[in-house]
Amino acid sequence: MSDLGVLLDAKAPHAEAEPLERRALAIDEQSFGPAHPNVAIALNNLATLLQATNRLAEVEPLSRRTVGIVLDFTRSTGHEHPELRKFLNNYAIILADLGHSEAEIRAQRQALLAEYGVKLTEDDSK
Repeated sequence: MSDLGVLLDAKAPHAEAEPLERRALAIDEQSFGPAHPNVAIALNNLATLLQATNRLAEVEPLSRRTVGIVLDFTRSTGHEHPELRKFLNNYAIILADLGHSEAEIRAQRQALLAEYGVKLTEDDSK
């Protein structure tokens, strides 16, 4: 369903894709639990759709939750989630779109990493 929402987002009005993305998120949360990496992917898909419609105030908490889920996965497994850096970058873009400075974005990123006990080198974070 999420894939269909992404396809519709690319081919049809966003209004048609949004209910599918929200339904896919609800199904994943029900099936896997609210902190599963599959939920992070569904959250990211919904956030991307909302970002395209310039609903940034709605996007920021979704994106922050997405990052939190993959940071928790990284901490708990000892293995970096393959989408971690992409989701961190997406979150930084959203913060920039909301008017945050580079310093504020870096500080927010470091706070999230510290909150979950995950360390990434600056060279590796790009």
